[in-house]
This record gives sequence, structure tokens and C-alpha cells, in this order.
Amino acid sequence: MIYKSFNDYLDSMPPDTIFRMWQYKKRFTPYEEEQKFVDQSLFIDTLCTHIRIEDVIELPDGDLLLAVTDAEYNDSYVSYYKLSEIVLAKSGKDMEDNHE
Repeated sequence: MIYKSFNDYLDSMPPDTIFRMWQYKKRFTPYEEEQKFVDQSLFIDTLCTHIRIEDVIELPDGDLLLAVTDAEYNDSYVSYYKLSEIVLAKSGKDMEDNHE
């Protein structure tokens, strides 16, 4: 299926869809910058965070700001991430584990 926007894609999902999220690193150590060794991870943490996307806000630069809550703790605390600074993945297994 082809979606015209990220919001259209999210609207096609069940409301409690769980996504896996990884944040890209923004800063690198001096050793990484000077390429004295190569860090194999592009992400802040190798473990993902399980999230639910609560809202999407379009930014003036065309990027999207995602309002997310932590799916594992059913937390009402909302965090915000730019879509360009994260990687999202989705697995049906996460949904099954959530509803057992």
C-alpha cells in the first residue's frame, strides 16, 4: 500500500500499535571522529525502546516531531523525537507480547 503521508500510515494502524525505536548518535568520541577506531553502533543504545506514537507534528523544515509514550511501562509521560533522528521498526510479536 502507498501512503501519502506518515500520518496516513499511522492512521491505518491499530491505535495501540507498538514500535521499536533507536536514537541515532549525535556526538562521537574524539577517537571515533579521528577514525582511530570504528564504532560499529550508529545508535545511542543497542537496545530498543518500545513506544506508542501518540501524535505527529509537522515542523517548518519538513521533519516530523513524534510525541511518544513508553509502551513497556504504560506511562503517561510524553517524550518528543524528530523522525530524522530515530529509527522505527514494528513487529507483530511486540503486539502479541503486550496482550498476553
